[in-house]
Amino acid sequence: MNENNEKSKEKEFKSRYQDLTPLEINMLIKERMNKIKYKIVVMSGKGGVGKTTIAVNLAIKLASLGRETGILDVDITGPDVPLMLNLEGRRPSVDIEKEEFKPIIGPLNLRVMSMAFLLQDNQTPVIWRGPLKMSAIRQFLYQAQWGDLDYMIFDLPPGTSDETLDILQLIEDAYVVIVTQPQDVSLLDVRKAINMTKQMNRKLLGLIENMSILITKCPKCNEVIQVDLFGEGGGKKAAEQMGINYLGKIPFEVDVRKGGDIGFPFIIDHPDSHSGKAFEDIVSKIISIVEKR
Repeated sequence: MNENNEKSKEKEFKSRYQDLTPLEINMLIKERMNKIKYKIVVMSGKGGVGKTTIAVNLAIKLASLGRETGILDVDITGPDVPLMLNLEGRRPSVDIEKEEFKPIIGPLNLRVMSMAFLLQDNQTPVIWRGPLKMSAIRQFLYQAQWGDLDYMIFDLPPGTSDETLDILQLIEDAYVVIVTQPQDVSLLDVRKAINMTKQMNRKLLGLIENMSILITKCPKCNEVIQVDLFGEGGGKKAAEQMGINYLGKIPFEVDVRKGGDIGFPFIIDHPDSHSGKAFEDIVSKIISIVEKR
């Protein structure tokens, strides 16, 4: 097929959906999402707390346990999921006959969709206002061949902006995981995210305290050193005060950070690390709550 014919078919594919009403779109989304048993939204009050790292490793761990899993990168202007899964530069294929597109298949048969797959390169900015971002999110939900999944993980942008509101409104049976650091400024913002979830009557799975301590080794004597970079225990205290589950804390380790930068999730690349073991326990708690085991 030559390039002109391919472009023509892609244009036809897009045009078939342009006249759908909002009600019709919402019905299509509900139909798609009904094929997914459990939906978990990962959100935070502010950026820089490791929310995407948690979302990616949660999806990978669930897939490693035999659950059919997908992950949707809802951060339209700052999509990082493909980088953390070593999937940068990939492009979703289009099923013209079914008028749908196929999510990228990542490690462990993980189905992945992100705005990053549609950009020219990883330095191309997405300079969109709210309505365009909302339209893209809806297309990811109703035009993708997600199939019958056990879990869908939604990696949201930080804060309580349009994208977060949109997903929580569209996915009524979503479970919510809140990610924070132990420092006061993170905890101040995370309370807003918790209150938003409560006001929208969504199910709060609980709170994860990320980067609770720095664990490293002395370059001279190889002794393991623990440093309270951002303080410690603030997440547990906030969870108790807000009346939600405290799922656990994950330390900060340099090797874990390096793995994320080159697309190797720590739950697979460093399963025996302090972070890996802590995350194993957190995922077990999540599964026991969601699947009611």
